[in-house]
Amino acid sequence: MEKLTACFEISSDAIKVLVGYELGGAPVVLLRVKKELPGLIKEGQITDPNGLIRALAMLHTLEDEVAKLRISISEISFILPPIGLTVFVSDKTTNVVAPNNEIAKIDISNVVSLVKKETIPGGNSIIDIIPDEFILDDGSRYANPPLGVHSTSLTIHAKIHCLPENVATTYNRLVSQAGFRVKKASVSTYCIAELFKTYPDLPRSYILVDFGARLTTASLIGEGTAYSSASFFSGGDDLTEEIAQAFDCTFAVAEKIKREFGYREQAHSYDPPLPLGEERESQEQFYQKNLNDVIANHFANYCPFLQNAITSLLSRYQGKFDALPVVFTGGASRLHGIQSFMETALPGRKTYYPLPRSIGARDPGYTALLGLLLSSAKYVGSLEDNYHGMGTVSRVPKEKSKGRGKNSPDNDAL
Repeated sequence: MEKLTACFEISSDAIKVLVGYELGGAPVVLLRVKKELPGLIKEGQITDPNGLIRALAMLHTLEDEVAKLRISISEISFILPPIGLTVFVSDKTTNVVAPNNEIAKIDISNVVSLVKKETIPGGNSIIDIIPDEFILDDGSRYANPPLGVHSTSLTIHAKIHCLPENVATTYNRLVSQAGFRVKKASVSTYCIAELFKTYPDLPRSYILVDFGARLTTASLIGEGTAYSSASFFSGGDDLTEEIAQAFDCTFAVAEKIKREFGYREQAHSYDPPLPLGEERESQEQFYQKNLNDVIANHFANYCPFLQNAITSLLSRYQGKFDALPVVFTGGASRLHGIQSFMETALPGRKTYYPLPRSIGARDPGYTALLGLLLSSAKYVGSLEDNYHGMGTVSRVPKEKSKGRGKNSPDNDAL
C-alpha cells in the first residue's frame, strides 16, 4: 500500500479527517471521518481550546468497521482558514552542494530555507511556500524539483502564503498539545485550487467561492494559483438556523429540510407539508413556498456581502478580471436552487458547481482536504521536513471490530 497521509480540517461545526494517498495525480481516500463539534469556532476564533484538544486527541486511532481497518495517526497535515491570507512572491538562489553539481534533496531544502528566512511585514507568519518553478544555471526551468539534474546553482521562484501570526501559532499549538506532529499546514484556498487543477473541464483562472458552515471566502485563482482572498462570516449553518427559527424545529431537522428540499420554484398540484418532526411546540404546518421565502430572504441579505467581497478582491486589478468565471465549492454549495441566486448576484459570469470526484469523499465539504492530500504528496523541502510516517495501518480482527461503530494577476513581492 502507498504511504498514507492523514489530513485534518477544523471548521466551525466539525473536525473532518481524510486518510489516503496520491496515485497518478489523483487523491485516493481510504477513510473519511467527521466529528461534529458545533460552537468550537466563532468568527475565526477558537472558543473552547481545551475542548478542541480533547476532540483532536480522540482521533489518534481511527477504525472502519466495514473495511476492517484500524489506523494509528501520529503525524498530520492540516488546513488553516484563509482569514487574512496574504500572498507574496520570492526568488532565491543557492549553490549546488555536490562536487559533481548534481541537484539533491539538500539543495531543494537549502533554497526553500532561504525563502523561509524572508522578513514578512504586518505581523504575519509564513504558512506555506509554494514553488512555481526551479531555474538552473543554463536557464532551464522545472515545475518539479529537478533532482539528479546537473547545475552549479538552483533558483526558486515561489509564492509565500502568510496568515496573521496568532492564527498560525494557535492552530499549531493546539494540534501539538493533542499529541500530533505536523507534516504540512496549508491554507484551504490553495488546497482547493490544487484539486481543481486536476479537473480538465474547469477553467484555469477564476474566482473561487468557498461556502463554509459559517465562513464564505472569495479567492482570485490565476492559472491554478491562489493570489488573494476576501472572507466574511456567513455560511450554510446560518441559513439552517434561520429555517429552524422560522419553522420552530431543531437545527438537525432544519438541516435535513434544507438538504432534501432546498429552493424549488416549480409549483406542484400536490404540495405536502414539510416533515418538521415531532418535537415542535407549535402544530403549524409549513410548505415548500414557506421554505422558499426563508431561503430567498437569506440570500437577499447574503448576496450583497458576496458581491462586496468579490469587488474588494478585484479592486486592485482595474477591471482586468471582471469577466472571470466563478467556481463554487463547500458544503453549502450543494443547496438545491442556489444557482439562480448566484447568477442574479453575479450577472455576466459563467458559474461552475463541481463535485469532488474521489470515491469516498464526493461531498464538496471535503474539497480542501482532497487538495491537501494531493499537495502533501509533493516533496519540495517543505517547512515541516524530516518527519517519518503517520503511524500504522492494520486489519481489525473480527472479534475486536464487532459492534464498533494566461490570466495571471500581478504579484506582491517581498
